[in-house]
Amino acid sequence: MAELELSRLISILLNPPRVLYPVVLPDFFVDHFVLVPTFEKFIDELRKLAQQGGGNLLGSEQFIRRGGNCVNTAAALYALGLDSKLIVTTDEYGASLLEALAPAGLDLSHIHTDGRLSSTVSIETEFEGRKVNMMVSDSGSASDFKFSNLTPSDIQLIQSSGLVALVNLNHNEHGAELARDLFKMVKESTNAITFMDIGDPSNNSKLIGPLLTKAICSGNLDVLGLNENEVGWLAWALTGEEHWLNVVNHPEDWIKGAKLISQETKIRIVLHTPHFATSIVGDDIESVPTFQVETRIACGSGDAFNAGLIYGLLLDLPHRDQLVLANAVAALYISSLDSISPSRDEVIHFLKSNPTVTSSGKKLLME
Repeated sequence: MAELELSRLISILLNPPRVLYPVVLPDFFVDHFVLVPTFEKFIDELRKLAQQGGGNLLGSEQFIRRGGNCVNTAAALYALGLDSKLIVTTDEYGASLLEALAPAGLDLSHIHTDGRLSSTVSIETEFEGRKVNMMVSDSGSASDFKFSNLTPSDIQLIQSSGLVALVNLNHNEHGAELARDLFKMVKESTNAITFMDIGDPSNNSKLIGPLLTKAICSGNLDVLGLNENEVGWLAWALTGEEHWLNVVNHPEDWIKGAKLISQETKIRIVLHTPHFATSIVGDDIESVPTFQVETRIACGSGDAFNAGLIYGLLLDLPHRDQLVLANAVAALYISSLDSISPSRDEVIHFLKSNPTVTSSGKKLLME
C-alpha cells in the first residue's frame, strides 16, 4: 500500500476556498459520562450492590457533556472554521443546557423547544483490550422528529446550504420517512450534497428495511457513512445472510460488506473503522489506514470523522484526501485530554508532523 501523500491536502487547508455552510439534524442529547477501569470489575461491583439490596458505587470519574451526533458533528465542523447549522428539538431546559454546553458562537437559532429532553448515560470502560462505550438512553424528542416538524425558516436554511447531513436515525421511529422526505426536498430544490449516518441500529433493526427502500435506494442520497457494525446490519438486510451480523469480529470482511452495500444501493459508501477508512462508489475504492494515536476518548470518534468528511465533501477534495482529513480530525479528537474538537490549524499541524499510521490498518488493507 502506498504511503500517504499529505502535501496536497495541507496546501488546500492552508488556504481553503469558501464553502456553503452545512446543516446537520436532528438530535441533541445531554450525555452523562461514567468512566470505569474495566468492564468485568464494574459488573462484579454492581452485582455485589444488587445482592445486598442496593448501595452506592464509589470511585468512578463522571462528567456532563453535550451529546447527540447532530450537535457533536456541528460543533466539530464549527471548530474547523465552518459556519455549521443545526436543527434539533428539545425542551426549554434542554435548550438552556445546550446553550451552556455548546461552543461559543455556534448558531443555535434553529433549536425547537416544544419537545422532550433526550439524555444518555454513557459508560466508558475497557473490554478485552479495547476501549468501549456503552450507552443507556432516553430518546426523548430524538424518537419522533418528523419532516413536518421543520419550520419555513428551517426549510429556507436547508435550501441555502451546501450540504445536508442527517444523523443518528436509530432513535427515530419515523427515521425512514424523515430521510425520504428531507432528501427528496433537498434534491428537488437545491444543489446541496446529501449525507446520512444512521447510527447503531442494533436496538431498532426494524428501521433498516424501510430506510433502505425509502431513502438509501431513492436516488436522493449522495453519501452514506457507516462503521463496521452498521455495515453488518445493512449487508444482512440486503442479503438475509446471518453471518453479516457477526462481521464486527471479522475485519477482513468489512470492505467486502461495504462494497456489497454500494453495489446493491448504487450510492457512495464511506466506511470508518478503528483501523482504516474506505470510500466505495462503483468500482472506485480508496482506502487509508487510521493514524496511530493514544485513544483517550471512546465516544464521539464517528462524529469527528464525519465532520472531517463533510468538510472534505464541501471542499470537493479527492476521495483519498477526504478520508485522510476525516481520519486526522478523528485522531485528534480521540487523543485529546478534554474532548475538544480540533481546529483547522491543529489539523494542519498534525498532518505536517508526518503522523504514523496504524500497523493494523496497513496490514488489513494489504490482505
